Amino acid sequence: MDGRIPTITATMTSDLSLDPSRLERLRHSGTRMIARCPACSEQEHDRSGAHLVIFPSGKFACAAHPGDRDHRRRIFELVGIRRKLSLPQDLASLRARREEYSREQAKFRDRQQLQEDAREELRAILARHSWDFADVWHDSPQIPDGELVESDPRHFLATLFPPEALLWTGAVYQSGGTHAARWQSCATWQQVPKNEVGPLVTPAHWQPATDSRCASAVIAAPYTVLDFDGFGGVKPITAEQKQAHLRDSLAMIRWIREDLGWKLAAILWTGGKSLHAWFHTPPPEVLESLALTATELGIDAGLIGRPEHPCRLPGWRHAGTGQWSRVLWLELGRLTRSQQQSQ
Repeated sequence: MDGRIPTITATMTSDLSLDPSRLERLRHSGTRMIARCPACSEQEHDRSGAHLVIFPSGKFACAAHPGDRDHRRRIFELVGIRRKLSLPQDLASLRARREEYSREQAKFRDRQQLQEDAREELRAILARHSWDFADVWHDSPQIPDGELVESDPRHFLATLFPPEALLWTGAVYQSGGTHAARWQSCATWQQVPKNEVGPLVTPAHWQPATDSRCASAVIAAPYTVLDFDGFGGVKPITAEQKQAHLRDSLAMIRWIREDLGWKLAAILWTGGKSLHAWFHTPPPEVLESLALTATELGIDAGLIGRPEHPCRLPGWRHAGTGQWSRVLWLELGRLTRSQQQSQ
């Protein structure tokens, strides 16, 4: 297989009052579209890109300012489309508009069907690809049976990145001119005490002299990190639900690796309810096809294709549970088996 779920480019109707090309982090959520609110963005809010909701009719609202007409007016001033209503000049123009509308509606219906198929297929995937923690540990090319592989962030980086790669590690807020020291080569991070590496890293190579964790400063995205945070968008709450979620997430990772043919690089338990699966980045069209059904498959769709987004490093305590993040599976990467055994 080529690693893709059948790809459908989904759009809304041509009557949108906002210009989608001017919106940040635009994505589908059921029958709606979600994006970063331009008015909130002016105030450096809505960093998660989840406030603006666009309905199938073209109407829109900000979840952070419901019913605020001034806020909606500002959104339209920033990204709205102003059209003069007029009759089509000829029959050909009218026919073209109708055909475009029909195509967009068909694509939208196809996308809804794709999501429904994914939900139906999910049960079969989980049953066929069960992968328990003991088997994951045993199957790992680097067995995480000691502190080095299981919890040393420096070893994790050295396995996945070449020495010369410029990497960011740090806390979420550590971006900007005063935090330029958080960008170092992979080789330099090996010389730093391990409790100073992290707690987060991005799966990106950065431009020289970068001091801001923005997408435009990324020069390469060798890995795509899938964050499994809740199937169908429903997050697990109880201890039993969280354990079941972790087991199901491992089954999904195995399915993506074996049936879709993605190359697995690492699996990391965050210490909480989530697993992070590091895959070697597939072609763009493959990422797009997964993003369309990510929510149904338990994956945070908003993180797909965003290598500038931080994710957890091993060897750090989870703020909510007190548990330590740790490696469950790690490829040999730049290490040979003899080098691993010598360590």
